[in-house]
Amino acid sequence: NDAPAAFPLGTTTVTWTVVDGSGNTATATQLVTVSDTTLPTITAPSAVNVNTDTDCTATGVTLGTPVTSDNCSVVSVSNDAPAVFPLGTTTVTWTVVDGSGNTATATQLVTVTDVVVPTITAPAAITINTNDDCYAINVVLGTPVTSDNCSVVSVSNDAPASFSIGNTT
Repeated sequence: NDAPAAFPLGTTTVTWTVVDGSGNTATATQLVTVSDTTLPTITAPSAVNVNTDTDCTATGVTLGTPVTSDNCSVVSVSNDAPAVFPLGTTTVTWTVVDGSGNTATATQLVTVTDVVVPTITAPAAITINTNDDCYAINVVLGTPVTSDNCSVVSVSNDAPASFSIGNTT
């Protein structure tokens, strides 16, 4: 036969030849098909921790590069990462595809944390008069101006129920 020492991926035709004592020959062919059923391997990059930007999201996040291999060939590597990561943890799925269409996946976590300090500007100073008992109650303090890149959850103050004569911060 004319079979190769190593069969490549795909179909190879092997020709068999028989010779008799008088030198007459005959041939027959055989098909040998080699299939790749071995899955590729992929290891996702390490988890990524990033801070929010001014819009309470993260853009331009560098994910890293996964490690891939296959017994034949790696055709593509892709992921489903969004262009803009929201606050919190997002799972990114990496996919590798080999030349035979076999696939494997691995996941990576991207955690976006808000570290931007909120801002607050107190209302203007006020001057009020005391009541007959020499203190002030039901004082309207005004409203502070607040902002944050994500959200302001609460605003509070430490004002007493009644104010005595003098300055109170």
